[in-house]
Amino acid sequence: MNKTLLSAVAVIALATSLSAANQYTVDKISVTAAQGTELNKEDVPDSVTIITREAIQEARVTTLEQALTRLGSLAASSNGGPGQPTSVYIRGMDSKRTLVLIDGVRYNDVTGLNGAQYPQIALYDVEQIEIIKGPQSGVWGADASAGVINIVTSRAKKGLHGSANVEYGSFDTKTASLQASYATENFDILMGGSYIQTDGFSAVEPTQESPDYGQRYDDLGLEKDAYSNKSFNAKLGWNITDFDRIEASIQSINSYIEYDSIDFGTGEPADAPNGPYTVTTNKDRFYSVAYTHNGALNDIELRYNLSTFNRSQYGGYTGSLNEVKLEDKISYMEEGFLRVGGAYQNFAQQKSAGVDLDENYNTLSAFATNYNKVELFAGKESILTESVRYDRYSDFNEKVTGKLGLKQFIYSDIFISANVGTGYNVPTLYQLYDGYAGNSAVNPESTLAYEATLGNDNLWITGFYNKVTDLIDYVPTGLYTGEFQNIEGESLLRGVEIGYKDYFLDRLGLSLNYTYLDATNADGEVLARRPKQQADASVVYYATETFDLGLNAQYIGERYDRADEQGAQTGKYTLLHFVSNVKVNDFITVYGKVDNITDRYYQSVDGYASAGRSLYLGLTASY
Repeated sequence: MNKTLLSAVAVIALATSLSAANQYTVDKISVTAAQGTELNKEDVPDSVTIITREAIQEARVTTLEQALTRLGSLAASSNGGPGQPTSVYIRGMDSKRTLVLIDGVRYNDVTGLNGAQYPQIALYDVEQIEIIKGPQSGVWGADASAGVINIVTSRAKKGLHGSANVEYGSFDTKTASLQASYATENFDILMGGSYIQTDGFSAVEPTQESPDYGQRYDDLGLEKDAYSNKSFNAKLGWNITDFDRIEASIQSINSYIEYDSIDFGTGEPADAPNGPYTVTTNKDRFYSVAYTHNGALNDIELRYNLSTFNRSQYGGYTGSLNEVKLEDKISYMEEGFLRVGGAYQNFAQQKSAGVDLDENYNTLSAFATNYNKVELFAGKESILTESVRYDRYSDFNEKVTGKLGLKQFIYSDIFISANVGTGYNVPTLYQLYDGYAGNSAVNPESTLAYEATLGNDNLWITGFYNKVTDLIDYVPTGLYTGEFQNIEGESLLRGVEIGYKDYFLDRLGLSLNYTYLDATNADGEVLARRPKQQADASVVYYATETFDLGLNAQYIGERYDRADEQGAQTGKYTLLHFVSNVKVNDFITVYGKVDNITDRYYQSVDGYASAGRSLYLGLTASY
């Protein structure tokens, strides 16, 4: 591991590389999901990673999955190429324990296996991505026991503005996006859309037990599995007075995915022609209407959100989430506020694998967060947060969750911070009632987590400890059958994160991250598909004001495809990605990128393919 990692870092240091200018130079970055309101990143006790719009544009990542793994230093596992089912892990906790929001609207699929569908979210309209680690149920409720990923989309700026992007590359991949906005002092409108289409490659390739392992799909004559995505968003806003505003938004995602099946005799992944069971379409819609009042002491918001999910797989899955929320942020001192509110949520699933399900449950909640910035220690700033939330479910026991946070500056910008929080994950309707894997006897799981950090804005080290009671997991009951069950007892996920970020001589930006993870279930078995060690490194070199070069490296350590270190070992590899941007003038930028420069062969899930060396060229225009 050490030789491989040191080699990757050496290559980066010599070649110089990727990330984003503003990722290193912006002094104040606001976080909108921490504590449920907008704060400067430096004023938040939680462990927070911000991926800015500038970082996304300069790295030329196109989907949320790519941004989280390359810029957010998160681990992931995928069942094949573009658009295929993907899990993203925060400190070893998988996707269904992470709440994903798009401008405050929940994106977690109530009918699915893995929570949010990360590969389906295109980044053409994203202003920033916030990764908040640790249980956030005390602020956001269920589905946030691992953390929150909040996607903040673009807002209209005063005047007329527009942007466009086109890109072409390997696997006959075509990407295009267009966005336009207009705003006055009282009215604003923004509309945009994107299109992604690729011939892709076979979702499956031979497993490690096969003599053909290591050969790619084109060497074996396997069928390509194509993918396409059409996304659209629109926002309208009207400033009724200087203090009152009404806004509405819609986000739609339409995707087409070809995937592969399994061999029902052996249970192994198998290449399969396109048909009713190897093609799916997704039609997801997200709506929001909100009224806000920003007064001298009160910031009041009344919001209605609706998320709908519709995918054609196996005869069809449909579901929805309705949410009504009222909250008030009461500023009672210069650096202190109390955020209080209540919400009603209804989770519904109409179809499961084509069968009329018509199941739902709902919850009523009340929540409060207190925030203070004071001087408690030798004239240095102290930041304290306390959150509590009460949820009363129609089908589960009522639950109180909460979290406490402290950030204490001890010398100059050096700080120590500590957080403790509880999480609560209720089973999804799919886990309860699906005809193939559902189990109505599944109960909610609960989480208790601690973390402590020492560092500053440039260098930090964090230790974390998560204890999950009655973990909900898929348990095989046959060769290719299984059901969701509670793993009785306490599952432990603990480890250390080390990060470093700095900017040198107005030319060179450097970012390094390392994670060590020890994740076991209640039986002491190592959890599957989580790397024990992961290292990420990126550097950006601004050769001139109009030309930059970039290289990003990720090392994935030991990782096994099944629990208790069983199955294939799918880690111990390093990936390198290169990107370069050339600013032609104030309006046009051209770029090129090479993913997986060394053409490294790897599988994050045994039997499922990953892309080899891939080349892309693109152009961005903005006004």
